[in-house]
Amino acid sequence: MPELAPELSAKAPPRSHRAPARRAFLNAALLRCALYLGPLSVAVAAAGPLAQVAWPVPLVTLLLGWSAAQALTCTGVAVARREGPAAAARLVGSGFAAVAGLWCALVWVAPSTVVGSQRGLALVIGLGGLGTLATVTAALVTRAEAAVVLWSLPCWLLAALTLADLLGGSVSSAGRLGRLITETAGAVPIGTLLPAAIVVALIRAFQPAVLPGTRARSAQRLTPAELRRGGGYLIIGASQAVCVGLVWQAGPSGSTAPFWLPLLLAVPVLEALIGWHTGQVDAGLDEAETGEELRKHVRGVTLITLAGLLPPFAVGVALALAAYRLPAGLPALAGTQASVLGLAGGTLLGGVFAITYLLAARTRTGIAATLAAAPPLVIVALPFLPLPSSGPLPDAVAVLAATHLAGLLVVALTAQPTSDDDPRRTS
Repeated sequence: MPELAPELSAKAPPRSHRAPARRAFLNAALLRCALYLGPLSVAVAAAGPLAQVAWPVPLVTLLLGWSAAQALTCTGVAVARREGPAAAARLVGSGFAAVAGLWCALVWVAPSTVVGSQRGLALVIGLGGLGTLATVTAALVTRAEAAVVLWSLPCWLLAALTLADLLGGSVSSAGRLGRLITETAGAVPIGTLLPAAIVVALIRAFQPAVLPGTRARSAQRLTPAELRRGGGYLIIGASQAVCVGLVWQAGPSGSTAPFWLPLLLAVPVLEALIGWHTGQVDAGLDEAETGEELRKHVRGVTLITLAGLLPPFAVGVALALAAYRLPAGLPALAGTQASVLGLAGGTLLGGVFAITYLLAARTRTGIAATLAAAPPLVIVALPFLPLPSSGPLPDAVAVLAATHLAGLLVVALTAQPTSDDDPRRTS
């Protein structure tokens, strides 16, 4: 999962020793990556139930949950800074409670062709996914990442047992230990324990909101600027979820690993790159004595950041070209070509996510939201335009490549610091 709250660093107090501060971003990035393993482990552990519901169930859950997580993290950080972690946790809880109610209504009115024959199972799966994303969001806004990671360990264990059960054939051939692991995985009631593990982590994440003695302060309305920023993150989250769904459905049926693999690998790199960039900009604010020194420093940081954003674009384009270099007309290679294109799409999508979050972290939320919304809008509009088409997946890869290139240009053109970056700077 990409970074939900790049602006969290704004809450950290200034440091007098720059070297420890510059190393702190790496520790924070690793901690958030460990936090994101919670939703991933829940998805792995729920592989069996997910196979029993229609495909719109996980996609709509992702759309609702990811959009809410983006907007509520942004606004929750502002509330936590002003009113404390208890108020921020209540805001996140109220927001996700509203989203959960919307999900229940959708499951109630949706036809069985959309949710599947087991409507109750679809309801539970959606609520579990929303609860997991609510846990991550509450942990981020209350700065309880480390504690929530520890309380998410049962989800990790259930995911490991699920993988051992899914790989039972190959694991069993490894000998007596392999057979023991497989038998243990098959005997554990994962379907029963997984909801309990989700609830345990959820309760710990929202502990500030339910502890006695944390009386709510007088409610303060979000400022117009905070509402606009939250709306921008809402658009970013919804657009990202739609992109994931479009590329997933455009890929080869039953083959999701090539698409998800580069996205998962991009998460730690994305976290570290954005953390380094924002940390270096903050260091420039502390050290630069004039506006010209600050602009020179930010331009240098942006140049290095662009060098870090180029590999996903180069690798994605190279994979797309390699897919078209495969001999056409051979049925045995049809699935291979689609898999390579899926890898290209996932790689380019990870790069677009990184650019989007980087722009949002630099307070260019409107530009970031526009860039994030462009690929799904173009992909949806392409079938209605009088343009040649090679198929849904090649079209999606081409749109993502163009968006990635446009994003690199935007990052380069917005290298100058804004008044939000340094209200003290002079012209």
